[in-house]
Amino acid sequence: MWPHHRARGASPNSTRCVRIESTPMASETSSNESSAPVDNQASSTGDSRPRQATPRQKPARTKSRSLIDTAGPDPDATLDRIKLTVGVIGGTHGVQGELKLKLLTDHPEHLSTISQVFLGASDEPTNLLGVRFHGDQALIQLEGVSSPEQGKLLGGLKVRIAGSDAKPLEEGEYFLFQLIGLAAVTSGGEPIGTVTDILETGAHDVLTIKPESGPDILVPNHPRFVLEIAPERNEIVIDPPVYAS
Repeated sequence: MWPHHRARGASPNSTRCVRIESTPMASETSSNESSAPVDNQASSTGDSRPRQATPRQKPARTKSRSLIDTAGPDPDATLDRIKLTVGVIGGTHGVQGELKLKLLTDHPEHLSTISQVFLGASDEPTNLLGVRFHGDQALIQLEGVSSPEQGKLLGGLKVRIAGSDAKPLEEGEYFLFQLIGLAAVTSGGEPIGTVTDILETGAHDVLTIKPESGPDILVPNHPRFVLEIAPERNEIVIDPPVYAS
């Protein structure tokens, strides 16, 4: 249930969630926010580069960042104190200021129940006037954005919602931020490492656990191996798989 392979491009505080069988659900509380227009929001646009006429060179390989290396709340943070990313503004649609939203949520239909969002790193709420869906993305209308020119200034910004506005988790489900950074231990309390990333492989997501030394440990998200998740203790109990050499 993560955004895409290896969960790259995801924010650890997105509304993506993962199901762990036979574990308790997280609690959710409510909060109230005031509204504000989007005037003076900082823009975040891409850098356009011309094609080169010179022979192609193989680009230098860069190390992919794990989710633990990206910004996000602590695993034990309560929903009333955080904001969760539901998408990224990708551009404009039409002439009325409608915005294309690349979705980063498992429940896009829940956006129709949301009345306020937060743009980028701003803590000032913006009224969400309308949501409709087009293919694999959403088209949203924000208060204060009524033309393509205004909409272009918001390109690349993350759209967040109050954690208390998120769709309640089902039993055994956890948000991404509630897993990243947890200390992995055995059922006997022996330290294993720290959860640093999630890999999407098909049948089961795979937790990446970084020990103090040695290579990363890959643990399938399956009740055979994931015995308990306890963000309130900053802990996840694991029965590590044994791989044949």
